[in-house]
Amino acid sequence: MKMSETTHIHTHIIVGAGSAGCVVAARIAENSHNRVLLIEAGLDKDALESSSSRIRESRRVPMQGQSEFFDPKIDWDLQVQMPRDGALMTMRVPQAKLVGGGSSINGGTALRNTENDSREWVELGNDAWNFPSVHEVYQSLESDHLRGTNGPHPIKRAIPTELGRIQTAFLQGAAEIGFKQVIDFNEQDTEGAGPSPVCRVGDERVSAADTFIYPRRHWKNLNVMTGMVVDRITFSKNNRATGVILADGRRIEAAVEVIISAGAVFSPAILQRSGIGPEDVLRQHDISPVVHLPVGYNLSDHPCIPIVAKPRQGSYTNNDYSLQCQARWSSSMQPGAIDHQLVCFSYLYAHAVDPKLSPQRTLSGAATGHVAGIGCNVNKPTFSGTTLIESKDPNMLPKVTLDYLGNAVDRASARELVRTGYSLIRSTAMQSVLEAPFGIDDSTIASDNELDKFCRDHVTSTYHFSSSCRMASRDKGGVVDQSGRVYGTTGVRVCDASIIPTIPASNNMWTTMMYAERIGRIVRDGQDVGHHSSKL
Repeated sequence: MKMSETTHIHTHIIVGAGSAGCVVAARIAENSHNRVLLIEAGLDKDALESSSSRIRESRRVPMQGQSEFFDPKIDWDLQVQMPRDGALMTMRVPQAKLVGGGSSINGGTALRNTENDSREWVELGNDAWNFPSVHEVYQSLESDHLRGTNGPHPIKRAIPTELGRIQTAFLQGAAEIGFKQVIDFNEQDTEGAGPSPVCRVGDERVSAADTFIYPRRHWKNLNVMTGMVVDRITFSKNNRATGVILADGRRIEAAVEVIISAGAVFSPAILQRSGIGPEDVLRQHDISPVVHLPVGYNLSDHPCIPIVAKPRQGSYTNNDYSLQCQARWSSSMQPGAIDHQLVCFSYLYAHAVDPKLSPQRTLSGAATGHVAGIGCNVNKPTFSGTTLIESKDPNMLPKVTLDYLGNAVDRASARELVRTGYSLIRSTAMQSVLEAPFGIDDSTIASDNELDKFCRDHVTSTYHFSSSCRMASRDKGGVVDQSGRVYGTTGVRVCDASIIPTIPASNNMWTTMMYAERIGRIVRDGQDVGHHSSKL
């Protein structure tokens, strides 16, 4: 891969070569008049030597807490604060640090957002992001024999012969308790149980970098700089962006725009260090405000309550895929929202979890490094959190605070969800492959108080952070307009999961790539949508 040490002027600088940054960089570079620099703090997977093959292999999820093959060089070692009984509990959460970002190491699930999600986005002032409009963008991205093969990014679902015994039992158990069979979860607002759509070809994971960056590495107008942390954006008069300053003090100029694509946790930190954010936070760190915006607020995530068990002897092999199947449906509290999700995991490496820093304490009861079970995901939570800098030092991670299940609405949703998940894991089919789950039994399920305690004690992150630089009208708490342009500035955009107005009822990666595809086209073609003002 071509690396750039240049300090000459580029037209566009994109900060962060993750799921969004790879897509938006490639699309902007399709206009030959543009000179694009993509800056990534992590390394390219080919530079990771022994980890490279494990990253490519799609059977496992090489994340912290997920696999014995986790490589700390590809992780930021982020810790999230969770309020508990008047104190703060710390949870270690994986955040990717390599070219391709989360798409290089996550489960690769490619779920579209729901129609209800799009309605929420339109209500926040984003009429251009209505459901038919985003449907067209997804369609243009996908190479999927069920949805159309004109797009560049492959999507595959497990066929019966690829399913391990635990995954097969999950689908059989789901049918036992009343779920209908689903072939394609990306058919509009489909509920039921079936195989997950996943970005892979054969046994190899396909990341955003695989599709959008590596095939373009020979392009003269697209440079990639790795191993470089960006400190902040530089401005001239009238709040016009002129480039970025790296953590080592070097300046790189951009003639047209700086696009921040560092993810929902780290993009707010770069903006805040640049003077874009809540004035009280900026002044606390002696940062001169450029524009006062709620950057770092409205942070969301999908809470997950794992129900974990030891696999029975002979119920799995080392060649089984970890993630293949799921069930989705709408709760009684949010009809039509498809806000509940059960994900079967046939492999989780218990010894990779630090019990002092993780709420996944169910795993500490496992006698083996290998556990399996069901992740119960609350996919339309009502809580929100923050990601705020604690220093001007670009090498210091932001403070992330999220009160998972901290309100009565989310706790009620979790109870309903986990009761269904428990019914499934205790189905005849799943009992044939898994022993009794750790830490939960019939008496727990029968008591709201006991079940609330189980959920609060074991809730964890799905690593689906979003909405911390919300796309919305400014009077509704927006940070960016419908084209990703930051209010009160010229030449600054954000394009990653942080701009998704409300968290989608699906794994975030595919929605993030959809946003990047559309904004990349907007920038490439010079066709911004919606009203934008640079006035303060």
